[in-house]
Amino acid sequence: MVVSLNGRPARRGGLARSKDNLPASEHKMKHRILVVEDDPSFRKLLADWLETEGFEAALADTLEAAFILIAAEPLPEAVLLDIHLGSKNGLTLVHWARRQRHLAHMPIVAVTGDASFKDAKSVQDAGCDACITKPVDFKALRGILATLRVHSAG
Repeated sequence: MVVSLNGRPARRGGLARSKDNLPASEHKMKHRILVVEDDPSFRKLLADWLETEGFEAALADTLEAAFILIAAEPLPEAVLLDIHLGSKNGLTLVHWARRQRHLAHMPIVAVTGDASFKDAKSVQDAGCDACITKPVDFKALRGILATLRVHSAG
């Protein structure tokens, strides 16, 4: 199970430090977006793109890791959620989040390789705010995030 921030394993103990070795508290805090994706190369692609857009990427490769990170402080500004996570359905996370008072209004964007009507209906019924298909059009994703008022701190 991958539970990491910015694509790097979490450090144990001590203050989180940036690349220039300053405590994280001395930098402008980036807005965090949770990426839930079981394909390692696509997860990295999304994380790298989010970083270039000025976001911090919290990465989960399983539904279990997603449940941990979606509720971790500071809360993500939004979630990019693969709805097919191996044998698990990513929409389970959406159903749960919509029942949590502190997560109910968090923007969740479904990411799917299947643009079928059935998938689109399931995504909408689950409470996702938007849906984008793979391969991702990053200009369209930028537009979706802007429409959902998810902006980088930069």
